[in-house]
Amino acid sequence: MPVAATTVGMAWGASRGDPSSEVARFAGEFVKELFPMGNSQNLSSVRAPSTVRLAVLHYSSLVLGCKRASALQDVINPVSFSPNANSENQTDEKDKKDKGQKSTKSMDSAAAVSELEREEMEERYERVVLSVLIGLGSLVECEPENEKSQHYATDESFLDASTVVRLMQSSRGSFRRECYNLVGKFCQFAPSLVMPPADETAWSSKLISLATLIPNLLSSEKDPSNFVSLLELILTYLSVLRGLESAGREENTNPWESIDASTFTKSLSKALRRACCGAPAANWGPMILPIVATLPQGEVEKGEKTDHPFALVVVEGLWEGRKSAVGAMDTAAILSSVAECVTYLMLRRPSNSGTTFTIESWTACGQFFLDCLSHFLNESPDSGFGPGASSLDELCTTIARDLTRLDAASVDDGTNDRGITQIKSFLWSDNGIQKTLLSTKRERRTDQKLIRLMRNIMSLTENTEQRSSHLMPSIKALFSEVLVYSDSRDNKSCTKEEVELILNIIQFCGAQTLFPIQKATVVHSDANQNSLSLEQFCVNNLIRWILIHAKALPAAIPTDFTIGKWLLLSIQPLHQQRQVWETILRELIKAYCDVSTLATGLCAMASENGKSYADLIRCRTLDQFAIEVSSTVMDNFRRSHDLSHQPDDSDEPVVSYQGDMSFFFNTCVGMFDRKSILVSSSVIRHWVSLCCYESKSDRLILDDDEGSNSLLKTLLLLGTYSEHVLTRDELVKLVIQSWIEGGLIWHQAVKDYNLMVDSGDEQRLMRDEIISAASLLLKEDIRRKPPSDHAVMELTCQSWSNKAVRLLDILKTGSLQNIGIDVDLCEKIRQRNDAEFLFLTLMYLLHSVDSSTRCRELLLSGSTNQELFVKIHSSIADPDNTLLQSFQHRTRRNTQLVDILGGATALTEFVQNCVVQCVDLLASYMKADERVACNQTLTALSCLVSILFPSKLSIVSGGDDSIFAEDVKEGDSVWYEKAEGVRVKATIVKVHTDDFPNLYFTIKEENSQERQTVPNRLRRNPVDSCKVQLNEDNATNREVMGRYILDRLVTPFIPKLHIHADLSIQNEVSAECISIVLSQIGVLSFGIGSVRYEIFQIVSSLERSLCEVIRNFNQHLEQASSILRFIALAMGYGRFTLSSVRGNFADLNLSTDGIFTCLLDLYDDHSSLLRERTTPMKSFHLSVVMWLAVATNEVRLGDILQRLSALIFFICDVLLPDHDADSSMILMKTIIAFQDASKKCIDYSSVDSAHEKLVFEKITRCFVSMQKASTSWVETYAQILKHYVKEVPGIVLHAASTFSDDLYGCLRFPMKRWCAFQLLMLRAKGIKSINSLENVAIPPSTEVLLLDWKADLDEEEAFELESDVRVASSWLSGTMMTLLQDIGQCTASSLTKYERDTIKLGEILVWVLFLEIFDNAGAIDMRNRSSISALLQKTKATGTMMNLTLQEADLDIGRKENIFECISPDCNGDFVLREVATLAVFRTIESLPTLVKSWFNDECPRYSQHKLITFVENKVAPETLQRELARIKDATSFGDMSVSGSTVSREVVATYQQDECQLSVTIRIPSTFPLRNVEVDCQKTLGIAEKRWRRWALNIMMMLNNQDGSILDALLLWKENVDKEFDGVEPCPVCYSVLCIKTHSMPNLQCKTCNNRFHSLCLHKWFHSSGKSNCVLCQQPWSGIKVA
Repeated sequence: MPVAATTVGMAWGASRGDPSSEVARFAGEFVKELFPMGNSQNLSSVRAPSTVRLAVLHYSSLVLGCKRASALQDVINPVSFSPNANSENQTDEKDKKDKGQKSTKSMDSAAAVSELEREEMEERYERVVLSVLIGLGSLVECEPENEKSQHYATDESFLDASTVVRLMQSSRGSFRRECYNLVGKFCQFAPSLVMPPADETAWSSKLISLATLIPNLLSSEKDPSNFVSLLELILTYLSVLRGLESAGREENTNPWESIDASTFTKSLSKALRRACCGAPAANWGPMILPIVATLPQGEVEKGEKTDHPFALVVVEGLWEGRKSAVGAMDTAAILSSVAECVTYLMLRRPSNSGTTFTIESWTACGQFFLDCLSHFLNESPDSGFGPGASSLDELCTTIARDLTRLDAASVDDGTNDRGITQIKSFLWSDNGIQKTLLSTKRERRTDQKLIRLMRNIMSLTENTEQRSSHLMPSIKALFSEVLVYSDSRDNKSCTKEEVELILNIIQFCGAQTLFPIQKATVVHSDANQNSLSLEQFCVNNLIRWILIHAKALPAAIPTDFTIGKWLLLSIQPLHQQRQVWETILRELIKAYCDVSTLATGLCAMASENGKSYADLIRCRTLDQFAIEVSSTVMDNFRRSHDLSHQPDDSDEPVVSYQGDMSFFFNTCVGMFDRKSILVSSSVIRHWVSLCCYESKSDRLILDDDEGSNSLLKTLLLLGTYSEHVLTRDELVKLVIQSWIEGGLIWHQAVKDYNLMVDSGDEQRLMRDEIISAASLLLKEDIRRKPPSDHAVMELTCQSWSNKAVRLLDILKTGSLQNIGIDVDLCEKIRQRNDAEFLFLTLMYLLHSVDSSTRCRELLLSGSTNQELFVKIHSSIADPDNTLLQSFQHRTRRNTQLVDILGGATALTEFVQNCVVQCVDLLASYMKADERVACNQTLTALSCLVSILFPSKLSIVSGGDDSIFAEDVKEGDSVWYEKAEGVRVKATIVKVHTDDFPNLYFTIKEENSQERQTVPNRLRRNPVDSCKVQLNEDNATNREVMGRYILDRLVTPFIPKLHIHADLSIQNEVSAECISIVLSQIGVLSFGIGSVRYEIFQIVSSLERSLCEVIRNFNQHLEQASSILRFIALAMGYGRFTLSSVRGNFADLNLSTDGIFTCLLDLYDDHSSLLRERTTPMKSFHLSVVMWLAVATNEVRLGDILQRLSALIFFICDVLLPDHDADSSMILMKTIIAFQDASKKCIDYSSVDSAHEKLVFEKITRCFVSMQKASTSWVETYAQILKHYVKEVPGIVLHAASTFSDDLYGCLRFPMKRWCAFQLLMLRAKGIKSINSLENVAIPPSTEVLLLDWKADLDEEEAFELESDVRVASSWLSGTMMTLLQDIGQCTASSLTKYERDTIKLGEILVWVLFLEIFDNAGAIDMRNRSSISALLQKTKATGTMMNLTLQEADLDIGRKENIFECISPDCNGDFVLREVATLAVFRTIESLPTLVKSWFNDECPRYSQHKLITFVENKVAPETLQRELARIKDATSFGDMSVSGSTVSREVVATYQQDECQLSVTIRIPSTFPLRNVEVDCQKTLGIAEKRWRRWALNIMMMLNNQDGSILDALLLWKENVDKEFDGVEPCPVCYSVLCIKTHSMPNLQCKTCNNRFHSLCLHKWFHSSGKSNCVLCQQPWSGIKVA
């Protein structure tokens, strides 16, 4: 099937050269379909069929024949193509046919084509022509000419040469470039088109005459992107000429005769002078040398004279082209090309024919080379990075290579035919290379280039012996110049680049060649010497450089020492070499050279290119210095870990070496190459002894997590790669030391020495030695007496536990015995009373173990660990014999130990046997009469029982599931038992007492109606807890354990109670063991022989004995006290055991009535007992109080409770004056029990009795005076305080008023802070006034400030300020005023953050209390508010507090959050600084709006303003308005005025009827009040002149916006003003108010001239502001009188 010729040709060209990859791909696929490709996939390598070839040539001729874009349109339309058709005839016929039409349509078509279409046509034309040129070149490349094939010049279908020449001279640069490429391919693959045979007539139309064309092309080409292609064409053409010349064809023996060499040279030189019009020189520069080498010998003629040879003319043009180069990269490439060309010319041997170079030409070549070198050194930029750096490197490499070649060629070999041999005297002379090197500027970049040049030269001549002597004089002169230049500086030192240059010079020339340096070239040589020797250079110049570089230029240090190494190696003999080296070292050490500097230098010297120079470095001086440094390092290390070391001025100065010690030590042992040890073995032995020094100080704690012991780290690393330097014993010592220090060093040692696994017999033996030594050290350490300082002891415990964990980690199986914790240790700890030490040690140890399972394995596994566990529990229990700590506090250590072991559930099975062990241990201590041991073990027993039996079981009185009627309150949620086993949830609606003491209740079931029921139908739980918990195993275990305790610890010791009057330790333990059985284990069985029965017999027998003793009280006082104490302990008082919440009377069905009756009768009949203060009586009183603390809870009758109340508070009154903390604790427990009983007793009501008030006052005195209050004591006091605050606040108010000053001081103590604040807050809310104004005394500190404030005021203002201070003093105590003045003053930098926060919280709490007093005073009399505000304004306390609180406050609090909850009496725990600060901000804005607004406008930081505005808008303003409206609603002083308000509209409206006028005022409060002023509107007032109601509005606004007044105050003042005005009183002309806003006084100063009356305060302010004493209205000099 015939295919259109244009289609085939278009596809061929597009597949080769279309810029669109997609078009090229589709065209290629089309070409593949036209002819088979076989296995080849590369189109360029496939020969085209003749049909396709003809089509391509035909299409190429058509396209390339189109001279314009418009002529291409007809060509690209495909027509049928036959291989036998004459395309040219068809074209001619078509041209003739269309010729007549073109003339008529040309104007129309030109007009019809738009600008956009014309651009598209031009683009299409260029795209098609370029693809055709590329395709034609590909065709020639695929089918090159050979002897068998037909020449393209004979192919008539091939395009004419004129077409190619036209395109080569086209104005389109892209056409010219592709034509250059095409003709270049003609030269390679179709030489017949450019190199015709002798007879050219046959194909003269096809021949391209490049010989005449090339010079013109070089002269005319201006496009930088075309020069590479053009030079490639020229180079290809010249190579063809060279080939013809070498082939020696007869028809053209000298091909250069066809080219005018002179014209060509001139054109090429001209193009090069222009730097090829800016074309990248890196692309065309390498082509210049082949062109120069191809040029024939000859010279460019200028008239009758001759100039330089052709090659030199090209080089000259190339050299001048550097000036036209675009950038440094092109300049470097041009210089490289120049250097290559001239080097080639100087090294080339001339041929026999032609004119040779003259001496001037050779000199010019040498000068060109020197100019390139000079330009490289002085003018080329820094290397940097990127392509520019690569070009500069290539230039440097080229110059170094050519220098080496020229140097080698300059050797006299007997011939004189090369250029270099004729000018070597010039090139290597002082005016040649030496002048070039020495004339360089001494700059950093110049030295860097010289260094690179030297390195390149040395890399080309690695063997020093091969280096010629021609460069040596110049290099030596350069060396001398560098030294002279460095010595001329102020510091007489070299730069880093100069040092490196000197090193390269020494390596190139050798030290023996350079030294000695003559005196004429050295600035600082000795006057008596003519030269500077090598040794003198080392000990003078080199040392000076090192010391200077160590501080100013550390990067030069390796080079300095490398120079020293090369110089030392040149010194002979060896002893002199060693002497010079030790001199250098000594001088460096004497100058306190940085050890990092020395180590860096030693590394540089010790090894180079795999060769070790350790023998050169190793010397006695280095050994001695290494020992000194190590001793200093270890001394400093131990001092930093010695807790007893306190540095002061008396300490001896310690030489401190600067630098990285680890680096220095590593260098000494050859860590840099793992083979070059630079110190002797004796030094390493000394290092080992320093690291493993044993200290017995308990304050030397060597734990070091960061691994800062650099010496130990070095030695351990040395042991890993050097087997013969350290012995195994030394390695064991070092590993043990790393185990002691821990941290990174230990982890690395475990890894390096495989301590976690067995890796061989030798390794196993070493591991066993390490474990044995570590275990022994742990046992010795834990048996030492711990430090007395708690902080030091804690650190000691932590250190020991860390070591223990590290040992356990490498043990396969480990127990406490492996680390030294055993029964003997626990007994020793108990005897020394070191419970805290053992506890901290265990806790740190167990906390470091990875899981609770591993903790239990460590502590509980083994046959002896039950005994050890009991001993530990006994030893860590608090042995304190006082009652200031609760049981929970005493057993806090035991509880924490149980928790870390996984809790009670995980230990139940193990603890059962431990309880038996504990009982036996306690029995042995009781027999030995060891009180402290008994108390500790008893506490441990109670703790262990609580683990074994978490809750008590009992089946008495309905079990624990029953509810006591007295405990039920309205609103409680209970479970109502509708039928047996069926319970529903219900709520108590009402408690009925009309049939007291038989109570009944109204309940409401869920989703049901109300009903009435009796107490025994109510339950606590949804199911019967007794039935759930009571199983056979549980009951049996409890019975067995109760029986064992009773038999071992109670029964054997009960008879002694009847014999001895005192309660012995055995009796106390027995009593508390009864409590354990009753309150913790539970009594489950009845009948004779049961545990419950035996305990009942014991207690009831003692009760009868007690009653009998009380009847004969005077004779048996001490025995009565002992029995009472025994019964109290047995019934659950809990001194060393867990106290019973309700008491144990119910479990035994034991009545308390008998003892109550006896005691009440005793105290009623013997009132003198209460006045008796002897020691026996105090003991009896305390025993009574202890019993009451347990038994009072059983009282249900109001009259008995009333009598007990009097008894309790009478006894408290007797005992408390002694300020005994132990006694006060017992009394407070009794008071709490009484308070609980009073809540359950319905027919008892609390009375504000004088005795009760006095008792609480005495307890509060203990509270404020106690220096170190215990947590339990304060918690107990807080419990009493909460009860009184709710029930009888008058009692609290009395105590708070009595100790207010002391309570302010307690606010800074975290333990007392909560209670102190609650006391002071109750006082602040109930305070009236401290003193009357007549009796008030201003505090001294305020008096001093007042004098300063009054200094700048006139008499009236000073009097007013003093009056304000007196009013403030009548409400604020002296302590409060002093605290307000000192707010924010404590900013000592020595305080910790916790201490600063504690002080800050105390100050904020004082401020909150002040604001409460301020509001209370203002509510009583609004004038108090103004007076106290005046004091605040002077002290600037408001601004200080706002700044202080804003730092801590959380202003993003939600609108619905209760901001007052943080200080509520119901809140649990201490105050939170953030919450209290937020409250303080709120209350300050609420109570002091005017002062806050003033602070906000003047002082508030910008970064806080936005948050504060948002806080006011979202929280303060809504809640403040709501609270204000509540106060207005509760107000009773409005009379006939009605007030209403809304929190939505934020408006308050007051209406007041006066005579016949209805007065109305509307106050609009903005959402950001007080930061924005309120607005007052009186327009709805009827019957009143506008002037008057505007004056009233102004009064209200002044009150609210400027006087810190509340809305309530403003409305009351307005009402009072209205009343006065209607009574005929004229307002003051200054403030427009009848009543003074501050003093509420009426105008009392009358002007004699105009008779107007003024407030005295307003008038004096007017005088002060105006600066004159004239009347406000008449402006006459003031002359007035006071009126009533």
